[in-house]
Amino acid sequence: MNGGCPRGKRGRVRASPHATATAGSDFLSALPEGILHHIMSFLNARQVIQTCVLSWRWRDLWRSVPRINANYGELSMSPIAAFTPDNEAAFKRFVNRLLEHCDPAAVIHTFNLRYTISNPNNRDNDSADANRWISQALQNQASFLKIIVDAHELHLDHTVFTSCYLGRITLKNVFLDQGFFQQLEIGCPLLQDLLLYDCIIGDDEISSETLNVLTMYGCQFPTLQESCISAPNLTSLIMHQPENFVPVLDDVASLVTATVDLFPLIEFCAYDMRQLLWSLSGVRNLDLDYYACKMTIKNNPQLCPKFINLVDLTLGQWCLDSDFYVLIIFLQSSPKLEKLTLKLEKYYPHPYEHIIGDELTERSFTCEHLKIVEIICMEDDEPLAKIVEGLFVDNGMNSVRFDIKYWSQIPFQLPAFYRELYN
Repeated sequence: MNGGCPRGKRGRVRASPHATATAGSDFLSALPEGILHHIMSFLNARQVIQTCVLSWRWRDLWRSVPRINANYGELSMSPIAAFTPDNEAAFKRFVNRLLEHCDPAAVIHTFNLRYTISNPNNRDNDSADANRWISQALQNQASFLKIIVDAHELHLDHTVFTSCYLGRITLKNVFLDQGFFQQLEIGCPLLQDLLLYDCIIGDDEISSETLNVLTMYGCQFPTLQESCISAPNLTSLIMHQPENFVPVLDDVASLVTATVDLFPLIEFCAYDMRQLLWSLSGVRNLDLDYYACKMTIKNNPQLCPKFINLVDLTLGQWCLDSDFYVLIIFLQSSPKLEKLTLKLEKYYPHPYEHIIGDELTERSFTCEHLKIVEIICMEDDEPLAKIVEGLFVDNGMNSVRFDIKYWSQIPFQLPAFYRELYN
């Protein structure tokens, strides 16, 4: 009945002395400090401090944890309570004491701060606190800095950005005053990765000799202006829906991958588009979409350069306007193209025309290396997708494989930069 387990006089299962010793052992505390710190790095700051009560082994480990995740929501029981003045004050006291008691000799490899400014009238004081925490993290050799701000933007003091260790910065809902990028270039010689989400940018030039990756999502400038991006070592660029921003790419010779989503640029013209495309002439991977006001394009040979390295191209529905005007020009200008992806409108299958162009005198094209054309559309747009397929057949490209997908069949995935914000 009991599988032959040994029992005592009263019928209880007898545990062996060896099993009792194993059950009472603390194998986790016996791990090396580096492994324990790695485990603690996945916890929020408050949880990290609470580990001090586990045993004497854990008493001071939190003081030298290499990753600090300070989130204002830790000290509240609900998202609504997180915005109360009492909880904000408690969070400030908590972070102040946390950094005050950290081992001054320990390296803070990563400093993640999720902050809130619920009262714009107190923004200066709130910003001063955050700037002081950032400064201390940088003094402790932080190489990765992530500042996520909810409700009203944080005003960063760019003078605190002086570090020969800082390599990555992620900022959300932050006001970057004039001189910020100049300070980064001078004060942070190892900075390689910069992600800006919903930030307000006061500079009219983004210049860096060290940046490899620049991501700008929903950023805006105070007034409509041409803004120059000069980064000779930049290999990846993402510009998604910039506001009041006419991008001018000055020195991006190393650029390999570019994703540009233009909306809603009120005063973007064919000349601006031409300047943008010529700046991107050396990329291998290009994703370009346009949602702004109607653009009239003339003298089509001047619109596109020769994309001598382009192998992977993604275009939105705007390229089909004016009888495939933009699409044909791109195909004529991309001799090494291997894959073409067309993303037709997901929510508005039949939008107004974005592009007005002259009638093309030459509609033929030859893409010897093109292997696949992927068309992502709504079910109602399948006839349009078939017309696109006919365009290639008419040009004698019968070996190209066409893959028509529907938006409803594609599982939703958060963009990589959005996952980066909250991981």
